[in-house]
Amino acid sequence: MRTEKRNAFLSGLCVVAVALGMTASSAYGNASTGEGSSILAFPKVLADGSSDTIIQITNISNNMVHARCFYVNAAPDPVTHVPIWQVTDFVIWLTKQQPTHWQVSVGRFQDPTDTCSLNSKNQFVPDSDCANAGIDPGAIPPVPDNFVGELKCVEVDVSENPIGGNHLKGEATIKTVATGDAAKYNAIGLQGTSLAGMTGNQLLLNQPLDSADEVGEYDACPNVLLMNTFAEGVTDPFILAEGLGGTCKYDSGMEHKPCMSDADCMTLGPGATCQNGPQILDPATGAVALRSAILSDLTLIPCTEDFENSQPASANVQFQIFNEFEEMFSASINFTCWEDQFLFQIGGSPNNPLSSVFSFATLGTTVAHTRIIPVTGAVLGVVGTTRADSSSNLARVLDNLHMEGDRFTGTNGQGFTDEITLSDIQ
Repeated sequence: MRTEKRNAFLSGLCVVAVALGMTASSAYGNASTGEGSSILAFPKVLADGSSDTIIQITNISNNMVHARCFYVNAAPDPVTHVPIWQVTDFVIWLTKQQPTHWQVSVGRFQDPTDTCSLNSKNQFVPDSDCANAGIDPGAIPPVPDNFVGELKCVEVDVSENPIGGNHLKGEATIKTVATGDAAKYNAIGLQGTSLAGMTGNQLLLNQPLDSADEVGEYDACPNVLLMNTFAEGVTDPFILAEGLGGTCKYDSGMEHKPCMSDADCMTLGPGATCQNGPQILDPATGAVALRSAILSDLTLIPCTEDFENSQPASANVQFQIFNEFEEMFSASINFTCWEDQFLFQIGGSPNNPLSSVFSFATLGTTVAHTRIIPVTGAVLGVVGTTRADSSSNLARVLDNLHMEGDRFTGTNGQGFTDEITLSDIQ
């Protein structure tokens, strides 16, 4: 295990997402969240005091499998407040068909005595040891305090050389410490071909989509990411229908029909108002204070990553947003290494959710479809959705993004190749 302090990068922070899609046995180039793969990307990994993450990785083969894993820490430096580039790497070993898991904040150390004990009723007794019972995959270090970032794991042979075995699957569960609310996503998997490892630690993500021939080393990353979301600030239709969102008040304080704004109450008569309607920011402090609203956050990372030369990659991303009438809106962002933003912070004033291109005020419809188009290099990501009722009770989910095409063949014949460069073994 090695920890290296890397150079500060320019802007943004560092973390990721996922995709849907299946890979046929006779074709390559489809990044997947359900098939065995040789590279696993966990774009969003948090252990920042308010949230913690459980990582699960499974060997789906009948052979011993090895993997080199890399945590990328993108938390702001406590002194300079500039995001840091810090990598911690470790190696895991999995016996045939073995799943393993660990809590990111505490890691997992080798202890053959940890087990789940039974009581007189033959029931497991919860204790701290039980969490890490089972065959240890090797020493997994804890992440630094206030960690936000990503995790990548690459299948290797016993000598730690990259191979295209396609034996790994993964999931990440992010749990909110205060409420116990949990959200889960699948790791993004890139399959390797028989050519994987031919260029040593320089992993070329250049296998075209649906090609029946092995011409590249690993699946090319997606050319476009597809995202379906609610407009920022709308109330979930179920919450609204159940009367748990905003309600109109009129005539001596009597509550009437559900509402999202005062305009929904105009038919009740003059002076009717919407009470406890959608709110994203606290008007006094400007802090996020969800009430009767839906809020989405998007995490993106570049496909290209250089662990050897300490060079975080940058990306320019364009958004094409379509409302329910197929009217198109647009926005763009630039980031380095990792980006994590609420959608209301994109395409408008970060302090005014109503000005965002993703807001209901702009879109005019409840839901939207977005095409996330990288201009320089491919990106991966996940989207989180948080729902709140009028009492500010929260529920959160994480969704894998859909994918379209591949970056290698989608660059107008230029054959752009994303690369992951591993650090030398020490």
